[in-house]
Amino acid sequence: MKKFFAFAALAAVLITAFIGFAACDHKPSDTALPMLSAEGEDIVDADGNVVVLRGTNFGGWLVQEGWMCPTDQTDTLSTDMTLYSRFGKEKAEALIAAYQESWITEEDFRTVKELGLNIVRVPFTYMNVYYHLSDEGELLHPDEFTLREDPFERLDFALEMCKKYGLYLILDLHGAVGSQNGSDHSGDTSRTNLYADTELGEAYREKTAELWALVAEHFAGESNVAGYDLLNEPTRASGATQWDYYDVLYKAVREADPDHMIFIEATWETNALPSPEEYGWENVVYEYHHYNWDYNDQSNSSFYTFKRLLGGVHAVPTLIGEFNAWGDSRRSTGKSDQTDLEANAGVLEFYNGEGWHWTTWTYKVVGTLRDSNWGLFNASTLLNDVTKIDPETDSYEDILAAWSSVDTAEHFTLYTDFADIVSAAAAAPFAQGAPEGGYSIIGT
Repeated sequence: MKKFFAFAALAAVLITAFIGFAACDHKPSDTALPMLSAEGEDIVDADGNVVVLRGTNFGGWLVQEGWMCPTDQTDTLSTDMTLYSRFGKEKAEALIAAYQESWITEEDFRTVKELGLNIVRVPFTYMNVYYHLSDEGELLHPDEFTLREDPFERLDFALEMCKKYGLYLILDLHGAVGSQNGSDHSGDTSRTNLYADTELGEAYREKTAELWALVAEHFAGESNVAGYDLLNEPTRASGATQWDYYDVLYKAVREADPDHMIFIEATWETNALPSPEEYGWENVVYEYHHYNWDYNDQSNSSFYTFKRLLGGVHAVPTLIGEFNAWGDSRRSTGKSDQTDLEANAGVLEFYNGEGWHWTTWTYKVVGTLRDSNWGLFNASTLLNDVTKIDPETDSYEDILAAWSSVDTAEHFTLYTDFADIVSAAAAAPFAQGAPEGGYSIIGT
């Protein structure tokens, strides 16, 4: 494995090669929120005031997932390849742009603020930054990738809107070059592997480090950016293999941007991450994703008691970057009358009491139900709120019409009961411990 991280020494070279890429006029605005940093187990502003981050994810915007988006795709890469091969680069890019411009608009940032939230986590992939396909739709070698004309167009829009509405932004790399997990939410379910101990795997890792250098250089000084989420759910590696590569990415960011917080994800528990001192990591937040799936025959009390027991392993701030909760009424154990809404309310009470920051997964979802606690907003395909398309068979005109009609205000419905729970939790006290009688999600 020695050559596995041989490129680590190249991180500084990669960054230096791309210094000056960002637009010269990319400066913090007068309306910027205070820069945040990690201090002990707290997130604080420049004056040392504790800042609590409570928000949601803009999932499905820059990386589609078929189960929650208006498409029958397998993954984003497959869709890109299909659209390129069927319609050519120009038309394929027009379809992708139509979708992205409709899925999240200015109104959505305003709505997040009106719900009482103060942060959005924006998943993106390398595919948003680089041209990665030939004109015929074949995946290129990473060395052949070229930067898009405006590689940060969508992320810059997100930042602009966060400034306008007083929100923080987490830039979350959901899909690394080569895929860190092989799942649909990485945008790539093919057999590529970011961690492969091969020449191609090394090229994947070098290009991903280059990507983070570019992102960090471009957004350095932007105080509405809360920080950088290095890799979403990197399940294809563990232990030192994963940590050593996190260190490569950490250094790539720090060379370009010494100030922003860096979010480092565990898969899945706190003891799956090293002590920050082991690598000399500073100004970091450790992030966890909680899903006690409804098909798991483990009560919520058992699941979240375990999360609490491991919660104090590392003296850094904690973000629950993704979560959903299902009531024990779906299981054979636990509280047989506990509903999904009650479970979510209990989980948010638990996070707040423990002093854990959180972002729901997710803001909006396409499914069969209008009331699904996967999304604050939902659209039903059964009730014709939106149309799912098949990239392999539907016409250009039909795809364009469908993907231009996925804006939230016109085609999605607020799940009021769930949104009320999230808004109430966003306004609740922080880090005051369990209420008298204990957390409702933990106990018999």
